[in-house]
Amino acid sequence: MEVSVDGDTSDDRGELCVLDIADDPSTPATHTRLSENVGRIVYVSIDAGVYDEDDYCSPPGLLDLLPRLPSGDWNRGHITRTEERPEPHFAWTRSADLPGITPIWHSRQVEFSRLEICNTLMPNVAEASHPELGDVIAKYARFEWEVASYQSETEVYQWLHGHNMGPNFLGHLTEGGRVIGFLLQKLSGRRACSQDLARCEDVVRKLHSLDILHSDVNRHNFLVNDEHVVLIDFETSVGSQDDGEKTKELQSLKKELLDDSG
Repeated sequence: MEVSVDGDTSDDRGELCVLDIADDPSTPATHTRLSENVGRIVYVSIDAGVYDEDDYCSPPGLLDLLPRLPSGDWNRGHITRTEERPEPHFAWTRSADLPGITPIWHSRQVEFSRLEICNTLMPNVAEASHPELGDVIAKYARFEWEVASYQSETEVYQWLHGHNMGPNFLGHLTEGGRVIGFLLQKLSGRRACSQDLARCEDVVRKLHSLDILHSDVNRHNFLVNDEHVVLIDFETSVGSQDDGEKTKELQSLKKELLDDSG
């Protein structure tokens, strides 16, 4: 289950809104990311069977079912029900040291609460607006098990910085001071096609000159217009000096772009 929310789903009990809902593959619980009051974000896990699956498909409806959030300084809580207390209730809350992305290499850090999410493209990717930066793309770990993949991509953007092969890295995205993702320049363009092969190969060769493999050179990971061809989505990119792997990647790019079968 993956639910991300565009806009505001406020709770009239105290400015509570559901930001994200997801299942952690390692546990039977459902996990929610909630924004409370003036930008404070808390993480609440819910035991399996406490609510019906359909309840998680409607964030505003889920808000009506949640018990009132306990007071106090906490960022993680757990909802359950028992034979003694059959109504959903908080079993515990605690202040936890949540993991963040490292290294922090860019000079700019932007707090998540300063973003206006305009359009969710994928559960972890959104078009957003920032008061100073304008329109941006936000990529971020909603839950702690997603941190590792964005840590890797953050490092790749450090390798790419100043080489104009992808969107500009505008800064680290933070939540309560810890880094959970990053902001990228919002670029326009279409996906690559067979006519763009030579230009796309040039970009990939430049990437290889930095000893980086993109590892997913499909047509959707290029943005093409009259002015530029850039690569996007470096989640699976790795450092490599293996010339054989670089050759294989160029061959796979050619196969991908020349295949018009759909």
